[in-house]
Parts: sequence; C-alpha cells; structure tokens
Amino acid sequence: MQYLEVGIIAFIVTYILTPYLEKVGKKQNMVDIPNYRKIHEKAIPNLGGVAIFFGFLLSLLLGSQIDIQIKFLVAAGTLILLLGIVDDIVDLSPRNKFLIQMLPALIVIISNQALIKNFMEGPLKSWGLLSYLIYPVLIFWIVGVTNSINLIDGLDGLACGISILAFLVFFILGIPQGLPSLNLVNLILASSMLAFLRFNFFPAQIFLGDSGSTFSGFMLASSGVLWVLRSENLLYIFIPVMILFLPIFDTLWAIFRRFKNHQPIFQADKQHLHHRLLNRGISHKNAVLILWAISAFFCLIALILVKM
Repeated sequence: MQYLEVGIIAFIVTYILTPYLEKVGKKQNMVDIPNYRKIHEKAIPNLGGVAIFFGFLLSLLLGSQIDIQIKFLVAAGTLILLLGIVDDIVDLSPRNKFLIQMLPALIVIISNQALIKNFMEGPLKSWGLLSYLIYPVLIFWIVGVTNSINLIDGLDGLACGISILAFLVFFILGIPQGLPSLNLVNLILASSMLAFLRFNFFPAQIFLGDSGSTFSGFMLASSGVLWVLRSENLLYIFIPVMILFLPIFDTLWAIFRRFKNHQPIFQADKQHLHHRLLNRGISHKNAVLILWAISAFFCLIALILVKM
C-alpha cells in the first residue's frame, strides 16, 4: 500500500475507535480525576493512547513489508503503552517508571547495533573510547523524550498537536534517506493522532493518558535516533532536539526550577509553560494554539537546516 492509503486507514480506524473507548473509559471508571494541579474540572476518560495504538497497529499490518528493526521498535512501543496503562490505573512512582522505561529503550538500541556501530566508526571515529558514550546518551534521550511529551500534556490537544507536527517532520526528513518502514510508522502515527485530535482538542472528550503521551514520546524519540544514525552526520544530532524543542525545554526548565527551589525533581507543579500562559489570562484554546505555533516554528527551522 502507498503512504496515503495507509494514512487514511489509520485516520479512519482511530476516528471510529476513539468515541467507543471514551464510553468504555466512563463505564469502567478509567478516567483522569481532577486535582489541584490539573486544569480540567471533571473526570475525563484517559484511554486515548489505546485508540491511537490500535489505529497505528492495524494500519501498519496492512502496509508494506516492514524491517525487522521496525518490528522491534513496535514491540518496544507496545511495552511503553502497557506501562502507561498500568500507570494510569495505579499511578507508579516516577523512579520505578523510569527504570522500567529503560527496557524498551534498550530493545531499540540492541536491535539497531549495526547502525550504531556504523555511526561509531564514522562520525564518532575520532572520539576513540569516548564514542561508547553513545549508549548512555541514547538511553537518556529515549527515556527523557518519552517523559517530556507526558509532562507537556497539560492542556487539551497540546501534546497531541506537538506530536503530529514532529511525526510529520520526521516523515518529511526520512523520504530522501529511503526509509520506507520508518516513514510509514511516522505517517501512520501522525494520521492516527490527527483523528484523535478531533476528540482531544478543547473541550476534550478524552485524554491521551500516560499510555498515549509516553507511547507518542517513545516513538518520536526512537524515530529521531534512527534518522540521525542513518544520516551518519554528527551535526544532525541537533535536528531532533530542534523538532522537539518545546517539550524538551519545558522539561529541563521544570527540573532546573524544582532543583533551584529545593523541591523534589519528580514533584508535579503548576509552573509549566502552559500554566504560565493561563496565569497571564490567555484562554485555554489560545494557549494551545500559541504553543503549537512555537513548536511549528522550531520544526520549520529544523527542516531549513537540513535542506541547507
């Protein structure tokens, strides 16, 4: 199947599944309960990640033959999704969650040893033994970005819109590299999340949940890794950072802010970028649109830098 056909299937499947899972969430009490640090005022179903995943998986199975590395990526992403579902139900501690998330990250790294070896023998050849630092850096990147999308998921449609932009940019960047399987993954996820956005934008009927936000973050982080490794250009390591600048900046700022104020790093607060916009009197919808525009700006810069 061609990209367009598979993308349409992903959109339709997710569009049909989302309202159904909204009803299931309400019936099974699988909802996000309001509290002092959350914006919404009533319980909202949080099974959005499941709808996106099934739209993604069905479309991928109907698509063309996928590489073994992509199969491992999907398997690792499935583990992240399941971990997120558990977290939505029992609220795992951040420390335990991070430790478990390292396993899917390792699956991606181990299944792409050939690419990593080529990168070490190419752009990192002059680094000598320091080139082996690529392994902890990759783990830190994958786990970090996985959680950065989760952290920025504080307003209706915010994380979903940012993810759609990033997946589309990775799809565009992957076309010249001849990465049909990875391109397929990025386009399908962009299509699935676009369908979900219909129900997630303000006022949201359903949330991504930790399952959806961490699954999206994990797939974005992994796509960035695979794209850079395939490019064999050391300077391109900054391109995924540029594409995901907004969630990465928000996460790093949160860590710095909490450290400076002698607060636990993992303690949630209401000082994220979206909270600050709301505190300035900007409406919920406009705050989301402003942050989407900022994210789109950095995505555009990334595209321009690669094309230069």
